[in-house]
Amino acid sequence: MIDTSINKELLESYKSANYHVDASPSFILKIGQYSPELHSVYDTSHKKRAAFITAYNPGSVELSNEENKERNRELEEKIQAFHLDYIHGEGKCDESKWSGEESFLVFGINQKDAIQLGKEFGQNAIVWISENCIPELLLLK
Repeated sequence: MIDTSINKELLESYKSANYHVDASPSFILKIGQYSPELHSVYDTSHKKRAAFITAYNPGSVELSNEENKERNRELEEKIQAFHLDYIHGEGKCDESKWSGEESFLVFGINQKDAIQLGKEFGQNAIVWISENCIPELLLLK
C-alpha cells in the first residue's frame, strides 16, 4: 500500500492518463508501459532519463486557464535555466472533468531536481522515466 494523501480516484486517474508528447511524430506515454518512441528519442538525443512535469492545477485544484498558463510559463523558465532540452506535451486523464494540462517532457534532469520542480509548483505527482523507457508515477504528497 502506498502512503499518500492523494485520494484513490485521483491516483487512478493519474495512472490511467495519457501523457501526450508533441514530438515529431507525436506519441503517448502510459504509466508502466514501455515506450519504443521514447527509446528512439533517447537514442538520438543521447539522453537516458526524463520527467513529464506540469505547473497546472496545483494539488489538483482547478485554476483558471490564465493562471495555469502563467504558472507553466514560470515552470518553462526554470527548465530553461537548467539548460535542459524539453518537448511540450499534455497530460489528459480519460474521465477528467478538466481539459488536458499543458506539460513538458524534460530530458536529462535528475530525479531529485524533477521532484523539487514538481513540489515547487504544488504538484501531487510527476512522471519519471529512467533509461528503461517505462514511465512511473512519483507521488509528491
